[in-house]
Amino acid sequence: MRIYITGHRNPDMDSVCAAYSYAVLKNKIDSSNEYIPVMLGPANGNTKNAFARMGIELPQFLRDVRPRVKEVQRKPVNTISSSDPLYLLMDIFQRRRPSVVPVIDDGVYKGLLTADDINGFFLRENSGVIRQRYLLSEENIERVIEGEYLKRGNAVEIRAPYMIGAMEYQVYLSRLERLVDKPVLVIGYRKKHILAAIENQLPGIVITGVSDPSRMDIDFSSFKGFVYLSYLDTAETLRLLKLSTPVSDIIPEEDPEMNIEASMLFDDAKKKLQESGYRGLSVFDKGEWTGFVTRRCFLDKPKQRLILVDHNEAEQSVQGIEDAEISEILDHHRLAPPRMRTPIYIVSEPLGSTCTIIYEQFKKWGVEIDPLTARVLLSGLTADTVILKSPTTTSYDEHVARRLCEISGIGDYEEFGRSLFSDGTSLAERDPERVILSDMKSYTEKGVRFAIGQVEVMSLMEVPDIKTRYLEELEKVREEKALDWCMLLISDVIKGNSILLTTPFERCSHLIYEKIDENTYSLPGVLSRKKQLLPEILRILEE
Repeated sequence: MRIYITGHRNPDMDSVCAAYSYAVLKNKIDSSNEYIPVMLGPANGNTKNAFARMGIELPQFLRDVRPRVKEVQRKPVNTISSSDPLYLLMDIFQRRRPSVVPVIDDGVYKGLLTADDINGFFLRENSGVIRQRYLLSEENIERVIEGEYLKRGNAVEIRAPYMIGAMEYQVYLSRLERLVDKPVLVIGYRKKHILAAIENQLPGIVITGVSDPSRMDIDFSSFKGFVYLSYLDTAETLRLLKLSTPVSDIIPEEDPEMNIEASMLFDDAKKKLQESGYRGLSVFDKGEWTGFVTRRCFLDKPKQRLILVDHNEAEQSVQGIEDAEISEILDHHRLAPPRMRTPIYIVSEPLGSTCTIIYEQFKKWGVEIDPLTARVLLSGLTADTVILKSPTTTSYDEHVARRLCEISGIGDYEEFGRSLFSDGTSLAERDPERVILSDMKSYTEKGVRFAIGQVEVMSLMEVPDIKTRYLEELEKVREEKALDWCMLLISDVIKGNSILLTTPFERCSHLIYEKIDENTYSLPGVLSRKKQLLPEILRILEE
């Protein structure tokens, strides 16, 4: 089974590195499942550069985990070609009881058949038409009716009515004359009737009840149609003759609007099938037929299994999480997980980084950490603790950082840390919207909906030059996300100070921080959004 390991939306380095490293561990200790690290949004510049320097690809992007048609569609087990006889199709439905049977010609999809299409074929005879015209394949006759050809005709397929020559000769002749379409004659060995059929150049003659073909003393040399000798009686021959009709004659013309895309949501496809009245619908992926769905496909909704790292709240996780099955949570934030029906494995510790928790899991399972994975873990730990300067850093984080340096062969930890936060691009050169949204957390407290984004820089010197652009973008983000308050914490990872940019809000004047300009505050010694800024925000909201 495929299990996704995902960090939160707007992924930071800790969540990406934790998902990547935990997938390494889980794939080593559990060979029965495939663990895939994913991201729920674009990685920030620091994370991209860190993974590039390590020579590994970033985890794949996962848009949502809502079940889709491709997860429940069926591949054909029973197929038929358009030239096959209806007899063969009926045999498939009788013996195997499928909901639908796809028509495939040399790998090319032609249509989808159900028992309703077979019923429709036989209902034609009650449609008010005096004499039904049938599509007849000379090849299919010998596949369905026990017998042999005395003479083959010039046409591979013909469309004609059937006529049984059981009537008195003069009546038979008058009937032939009145028919608009020349029929295929089904008859016992009645010489005068057959000679009249030759003279009238009927499209074909099926002679029934033949026990000894050598006793035929009729010259068919001038006859252009086919002559087939059936070993069966007339009634059985006629029944099977109708069933020799090629499947192509009953393939319904598909309405493109009724086709389903493989990417269509499970619930939408289920509703479409229910409203269509059909037993099944064809599935296409970028114009290519990939299978079909029937009512049975929608009896049970599939659930994607997930492992959440660096978060536990549904609002911060992947879209469609309500349709998924969460099997594990590893996090260092406050717990507010979605409701679950069964107990799951949860590790929640007040540490500075989720990567520290992942390190513990390697130790718990007795799995040696390779140098590359150690570097990935160290990157996430260093980024989330701001080179171990954040107040969320614990002594155990420091111990793990030293141990990961040893495993990965990193001698100068401070230099390693500075390299993580230097992506070579100043805030002036970056897109304000992407900076604000790249690491934004949303909250609701006391009826106030607010969000705090955070970006780490090597210096706060350029903030006065860029703050007007970023404040304007903050207001746009606030409006688009229907927030009451929106903030951006710009943190200097070298000196351990921050500047807070904020949209106008009535409680801003109650902040304990020094106001250095309009909607701009100085936060000396503040690096942690969770442990330092958020408590102050909650304080003024509670007053």
